Amino acid sequence: MRKILIVYSLSLGMAFGCKPAELSNTCDAKTKEYFQASIIRFITGDRSPSCLPSFDFQDLWGVYMPTPPSVATTVNAITSYNDQIIIGGSFQFVGPSTGNVVYLETKNGKVVPNRYCPYLKVVGTTGIAISDGSGGFYIGGEFYAVQGVERFSVAHILPGCQLDRNFNVLKDNTRNIYTLLLMGDSLYVGGIFSDWGGDTSQKFLVRLNRYTGALDTSFTSGADNLVSDLETDGDSLYVCGEFANIGGVTKRALAKISPSNGSNISSFNNPVISSGTCLDLHYGTYANGSSILYAVGDFVSTYTRAMAFYPDGTPITWNPAPNDKVNSIQQYNNTIYLGGDFTTINGGTSASNLVSVNNSNGTAITTNYNVIASATGNSVATLQIIENTLYVTGDFSSIKSVPRNYAAALSLPDESVTAFDPAYDSNISNPGSGIVSAGNGVVLFTSSRSTVNVVPRSNFAVLDEVTGAPIEGTPNFDYPIKTLHVNGNRLFAGGSFTNVGGQSRIAFAILDLPNYQPSSTNIILTGSPEIRTITSDESQVYVGGTSLVNVNAFPRNGAFALNLGDLSVSNWNPNLTGSGDSFLAVNDLVFIGGLFTALNGDNTITNYQAVDKNTGAKRNVPSATNHPNSGVYSQSIVGSRIFLGGQFSTIGAASYNTIAIYNTMTQSYEPSTMLYAGTMVNHTGGYTDGNVLIGGSFDGLNGATDRPYFGVFNAYTNTVSPWNPYINSNVYASMYKNGKYYLGGEFSVALKKSNGGLVRTSLNE
Repeated sequence: MRKILIVYSLSLGMAFGCKPAELSNTCDAKTKEYFQASIIRFITGDRSPSCLPSFDFQDLWGVYMPTPPSVATTVNAITSYNDQIIIGGSFQFVGPSTGNVVYLETKNGKVVPNRYCPYLKVVGTTGIAISDGSGGFYIGGEFYAVQGVERFSVAHILPGCQLDRNFNVLKDNTRNIYTLLLMGDSLYVGGIFSDWGGDTSQKFLVRLNRYTGALDTSFTSGADNLVSDLETDGDSLYVCGEFANIGGVTKRALAKISPSNGSNISSFNNPVISSGTCLDLHYGTYANGSSILYAVGDFVSTYTRAMAFYPDGTPITWNPAPNDKVNSIQQYNNTIYLGGDFTTINGGTSASNLVSVNNSNGTAITTNYNVIASATGNSVATLQIIENTLYVTGDFSSIKSVPRNYAAALSLPDESVTAFDPAYDSNISNPGSGIVSAGNGVVLFTSSRSTVNVVPRSNFAVLDEVTGAPIEGTPNFDYPIKTLHVNGNRLFAGGSFTNVGGQSRIAFAILDLPNYQPSSTNIILTGSPEIRTITSDESQVYVGGTSLVNVNAFPRNGAFALNLGDLSVSNWNPNLTGSGDSFLAVNDLVFIGGLFTALNGDNTITNYQAVDKNTGAKRNVPSATNHPNSGVYSQSIVGSRIFLGGQFSTIGAASYNTIAIYNTMTQSYEPSTMLYAGTMVNHTGGYTDGNVLIGGSFDGLNGATDRPYFGVFNAYTNTVSPWNPYINSNVYASMYKNGKYYLGGEFSVALKKSNGGLVRTSLNE
């Protein structure tokens, strides 16, 4: 980290501290002026036309938290206008897809830009981080990839924000690491795991080589349950957790063991814990200056949930007596800070979730931190003091009357809330966060969240194509968007919303471009409509959905069209009995896919049919008699071939497994063995390079079982790409722009990296 910032500072010095570049030499690649000007262009993110080299600064933001909360977070639709990417779906926030380990500026909580400090994009959750003593960090949690490289539960991050590829623990995605401790050349790792590489004697607490990650079997702790924290006095290990046995003896929740072999140190006469869990330890000082070990959790002992004792186990009369679980403890001079789920201290004094007490007897000092609950609850998960700052994470929306979502910082000793505001998207719960100084005004933060610095965007966002960040001034939609379509200076949006930017718009809206404000034209839909597909040709925009009764007082079932000139309702009326889910305009036809049982009043036509683009009358294409037996939810065309996706298993008497190809030249379906999937195909996107991008809830295309949810078929070579995007859920939308594909969907992981429902790819990473 320090190296990155030093390079940044030196670059600024070179750019601004030297004499100005001579204009005549700026475009000569052999001159220092060219180099200096290029550095300035890189640092400032300049993207104006220039003879200087260009840099790709895009860090495509993702979407987070669904609307309503009961559904999944998704990107359902992607389109573009000029140099902007337009997305719609079900989400409350957009944020950078950083992954759950981030470098944050202490002055404001902003993430250090990706171009100075490459995002780690850790996939999973990370609850602990410690310094390696040389500018890097060890991280632990329940993750399986860092920067697109497989790493399981423990990883080493080098200075400069890069994964250490020499440190690699054995593969196992069932471990959850709660605590790490570095002593000499050994890294002690504690958490929840029943074996290490199949060795069942190595569980809950192990010792690794700090340079390679190799297991050291000469150390065996014998712990039989969770190890949640570790401390050391330099000679011994203090272990905190939920175990009943450790070091070869019966010891509940708290023990002192040998760091050389894991055996119990019998001289430690610790207070007896009869039940519950020790969650956090702090090796600090007593009021008389003596070394003291503080322990907190939800345990029952002489002093319940919080106690202190000398290194030999002798208890002291320090008794804060919180009424509920304590998750974390820190010390600043003679003040002890406790964070957790409690609401009272000292046997009845009101103190919710955060309190400071003295280190002599535990009497409260400050109780009114006013930690206010978020929508889901209130608690403090983690406390960490770094120099003169107390960092706090948990489940809260404000602290000391200052709005802060789930993370905050207090200046010590005055305890004022600082400007540090990471703005997480949701709560941080146990095992909480690892918070470590990275120097130069930066801290490393770990959590269960895969983004930070989120900004509110309700179901609709417009991203700058160059930076990937959202623009300002776009309207909110109160419920999800299902489809988007641009025609000229209009953006058409469909979904289940009822309000757009404070104006009533039922399921269908028109936004004026380039300002993205709702058009004065309001198309009135009645029934309980949800619009699912929109397309257009040179004269009309075609709209499909479900539960539609009237459009501007004209009877319309499942489908309607507007004249592009004046946006009046046209005569086009297929009159569906059921839903119109996918429309494709080809020459003088509109191919209608959906889940319907009749069209034009003809109940022999189901789920797929082409109609006249002017009237909506059926054309008996692809067939007058052979139709899919279930829904057709997506269509795209490459050349003369239409790729249909849905939930059907037959077309007429022929078997087709959720995907089919209709050839408009031969006017027939191609053999089902050409391309097939399984369960469901939600999206097909065809492009001029022949690629057809296919998303759905399948294991893989054409029998593959290692490439779920997404695949690529090339229509020119008739081959399925072997490329594996490592996507973890459905893809619902795609777009090609300026040499890159954009994918949107329900996924949170793509390319073995954290990506919140949105990713940009070349299809070969």
